[in-house]
Amino acid sequence: MPQLPMIAIVGRPNVGKSCLLNGLAGRRISIVQDSPGVTRDRVSTPLQIGQHYVELVDTGGFGFVDADQLTDHIRHQIDLAMAQADLVLLVVDCQSGLTTGDAEIAALLRKRGIKTVLVANKADGPKSDVALGDFARLGFGTPIGVSALHLRNLDQVIDAIAKNVDLSQAPREMPQPAMLVAIVGKRNAGKSTLVNAIAALYEGDADRVIVAETPGTTRDSIDVRLEKEGKTLIVIDTAGVRKKRQMVARDIEFYSFHRAQRSIRRADVVLMLIDAATPISEPDKKLGRYIAEQFKPVLLVVNKWDVAREKIERDGKPVDDVHLMEEFRQYLDAELPFVDYAPIAFITAKEGKNVQVVLDKAQHLFAQSNTRLTTGQLNRVVRQILEEKHPSTPSGRLARIYYATQTDVAPPTIVLFVNHPKYLNDSYQRFMINRFRELLPYPEVPMRLLVRGRQGRPGKSLDGTDEQQSDLG
Repeated sequence: MPQLPMIAIVGRPNVGKSCLLNGLAGRRISIVQDSPGVTRDRVSTPLQIGQHYVELVDTGGFGFVDADQLTDHIRHQIDLAMAQADLVLLVVDCQSGLTTGDAEIAALLRKRGIKTVLVANKADGPKSDVALGDFARLGFGTPIGVSALHLRNLDQVIDAIAKNVDLSQAPREMPQPAMLVAIVGKRNAGKSTLVNAIAALYEGDADRVIVAETPGTTRDSIDVRLEKEGKTLIVIDTAGVRKKRQMVARDIEFYSFHRAQRSIRRADVVLMLIDAATPISEPDKKLGRYIAEQFKPVLLVVNKWDVAREKIERDGKPVDDVHLMEEFRQYLDAELPFVDYAPIAFITAKEGKNVQVVLDKAQHLFAQSNTRLTTGQLNRVVRQILEEKHPSTPSGRLARIYYATQTDVAPPTIVLFVNHPKYLNDSYQRFMINRFRELLPYPEVPMRLLVRGRQGRPGKSLDGTDEQQSDLG
C-alpha cells in the first residue's frame, strides 16, 4: 500500500488542535478539554481528501511545561511529527491574538523549511475574521479563520491540504483492518512500551508513543496501524486504569478510562497487561471482569518477567522458568477467575522479548473466535456431553435438548433448543461451556450459550428420548 502523506497539527497549548482533528475527521478521536496539556502523544487518523487519503496527526501543546516532568517527551513527539510531515497546520487562537509562542513555532517551521498552512481557530463568525490579518506577521500569509468546535470553514482547510500536498501517489482506499487489538492494563504496566516494541518490529518506529516511569502518561486511546504478513492490523494503546475511587467525574482520567472501555468494545482481541512485579489489584480485576462481560478474546500478557525472575534470584531461590510460569498461571486463575480460559504470554516489552509471539497468539485467538461449526458437528458433541452427564431438576423432571446450532461468531454463540429452558440451570450450563472448550475449537475464547424453548411438536431429543418420556421424569 502507498505511504500516507502526513499532515501534522501543531500549535501552542489550548488553541484547539484536538478539536480541529476531531472536526476534520468527523468524530471524536482526541480527548478535548478546556485545559492545556491534555494531549501528549501523537494521535492520528486517516482523512479522506477528495479521492485520496492522508494521515492527520494531532500533537501536544508546543511550549507546555508538564507537571509530570514529561515536557521533553511531549516536545520529542512534536518534533517527530513535524519531521515526518508533508504539511503542518499551524493552529493559532484568534481570540487570544498573536503571541510570542506562536512566533517561536513559526520561526522553527521556517528554519526547517517545513511547508505550513496557518489556521486561526476560535474564529466563530465573520466579525472574528477582522483580527486575522495580524497573524500574517508569522510569515505564512493570512490564516484560514475557522471554528473547529462549530465546524466553520473546515472545508477551506481541506482545500488547503489538497493544494499543498501532492496526493497523486496517495492511496485511494484504506484497507479495512483484519484485526483490532486493544492493549489495556493498570497504570505503569508497560502498555506504551509494548506498543513501541510492536511498532519497532513491524513499522520501524520505536518512539511511536511516550514511555516514561510516570504513572498515567498515556491519556488518549491511540490507534497504531501496522502491516503484518500482508494484513493491516490496528493496535490500540490505552490509558492505564486506576482505582475507581481515585477518579473524579469529568477529569482527564475519567475520560481516559471510558476511552479504554470503548477500546475494549471496539477490539477483536484484547491484550491485558499484567505487571509481574506487582500483585494483582482492583484495577486488574475491574478490567478482567469488563473484558469477560464484553465476551472479548483476551491474552493475559505478563510483562516485566525479567524483573520478577531477578527478584527471586536475589532472594537466593533457584529459578525454574517452567515451574515459575505454571505457578503464576495458577495465581492468575485464582485472582481473575472470570478469564481463566485465557492463554498467557510472558514478555519483557522493554527489551522486545516475545513481542512477536504476542501478536501471533492474538491472531490465533481471533481465528478461534471467528470459527463457525455446522449443526451436525455441534449436535454430535452435545450427544457426547449428555452421555457423560444428563441435566436434571430437584423435582426429577429431565431436560431434553432437541438440537444445537451456532448462530454467530465473535463470540461463538450456541443456541440449545430444549423442552423447558428452566431445566438447564446455571450450573449445568457452566458444565456444558467447559466441555465445549475441551471438545470444540474454542478452548481459549469466551462463548455465549443461549437456551430456548422449542416451539411446536418436540419430537426426539438428542439422547433419543421424546417429550412424553421427559415429562414422566
